[in-house]
Amino acid sequence: MKRYILMLAAALTGTAVMAQTPSYKMKVTLKDGTKLTALTDEVEEISFAKLGKVKVNLSERYKTSTSLGVNLDIEANASRLKAVCVPASQTVADPKDYIEKNADVDYNGSYKKSWDFLTPETDYVVYALAYDANGLPSEVTQLALKTGKAADDPFTVEATTTATSVSYSVTPKGTDYKYYTICTGLDYYKGWCDETGNDGDVLKHFIAMWKYNGSMYGDSWESEMWNYESYTGTTEDIQKHLMWDADQVMISFGMYKDGTLATPIQVDKFRTKAPEKSDIKINLTVKTNEWRNVVVGAEVSNDDTYLVNVQPASLVGDRKGAELLKWLVYEGNTDLSDYAKSGSQDWEFTPSKGGEKYYAIGFGMKDGAPTTDPVIIEFTLPQGNF
Repeated sequence: MKRYILMLAAALTGTAVMAQTPSYKMKVTLKDGTKLTALTDEVEEISFAKLGKVKVNLSERYKTSTSLGVNLDIEANASRLKAVCVPASQTVADPKDYIEKNADVDYNGSYKKSWDFLTPETDYVVYALAYDANGLPSEVTQLALKTGKAADDPFTVEATTTATSVSYSVTPKGTDYKYYTICTGLDYYKGWCDETGNDGDVLKHFIAMWKYNGSMYGDSWESEMWNYESYTGTTEDIQKHLMWDADQVMISFGMYKDGTLATPIQVDKFRTKAPEKSDIKINLTVKTNEWRNVVVGAEVSNDDTYLVNVQPASLVGDRKGAELLKWLVYEGNTDLSDYAKSGSQDWEFTPSKGGEKYYAIGFGMKDGAPTTDPVIIEFTLPQGNF
């Protein structure tokens, strides 16, 4: 009661003096001695909120042998949630403290989380902590779950990998639905879950894709998904242009014609191989440097395949070594795997940013992956015009 009287008095005082000149100062002293002050003409609004407990409501969405999909729903007067999933065999003496230090979900609204790559047929506990409207931690809730058997997974997935590709086969175990499947990098999968508006649900990423594709032909996303972007029976394909020596995932899930999820979202993880190292030595020289006519000569020490590329220094930025190769080969919009050559020869380019510094970059390359560190020389492109 004292708290409300104090806040009411402050509010009434502030309201009475806001229209007056000169300004007045409001001061509130807390029990710990902390003082909060503000000039009355700086106060735009004073609001009252009843302090109360809030919590995260937990429920199972789906499960596979290695994933637990969980709905984390916060109440209207909660501002945030944190959550973590641990094996039930793990002792958590102080759940609130453990969540604060180890949460892998931290979100300002309700969330759909899939904890993936777990151990089959194993008990887990999800702990969740809600924060009230003032950002203070409130109630801890928990949910006991168990991963399923591999035999009960909705899809049989087989895959073989190279440094930059995955050859896969996906077979559904049910026949009353169609399904969607895609192979991508683990980093992309995590990014799709965290896209704005997806609230952790990777399915929303694909629905947005189907909506966009369908809109170009006047179709609903359900029609686009069902008629053009879903499968029946076994699907076999190869996904190229993947990051080398990195985790990849196959995402597979069944859908009904009305757009509802027919199966759990099954996420299988594979890893591409590390590139084979080459001892090729590459020596670069700029033989011709004209606007839109650059020739880079490459003298190499053996017949291993390699690549030479030219990029504006402004795009390369501070990237060096492995970071530069990842940006150039994996993150670029062009699949460079078909451009590798062997033997000493000239490489021709048509850069157009006259007056700017450029880099000629050479590196060993096999099966779409770099096999050496990059060799870099720089030059400034002369001015020119079309």
